[in-house]
Amino acid sequence: MNKQKGSIYLTVILLGVILAVAVGVVSIVVSGSNLVKGLGDSVKAFHVADTGLEEALYQLRKDGSQADINCSDDFSSYGNTTCVVDIEVIGENVEIKATGSYNSSQRRIEADY
Repeated sequence: MNKQKGSIYLTVILLGVILAVAVGVVSIVVSGSNLVKGLGDSVKAFHVADTGLEEALYQLRKDGSQADINCSDDFSSYGNTTCVVDIEVIGENVEIKATGSYNSSQRRIEADY
């Protein structure tokens, strides 16, 4: 009878250890998955900002327009995406700051022209 009690305790302890390891592995996989998703959103936000910067450079070269650009409409089919470009003239230089966001990620690019 004592052997059966001991083996039941050992089985319960082993199952507890296996369960703890399984929960730990699942936790690592889920956090890694969220990290990868955030990285993808970050890359998309960078490309949105880059598009805004290129659009501002195009407008400057085309007609010298220095009006701030809101290119969010270009990305309306991509979901929660915004693109805002600020153009600031400093002496003879033009400073362009483009901010792109996608879901919860936001990236900013600056250029002098």
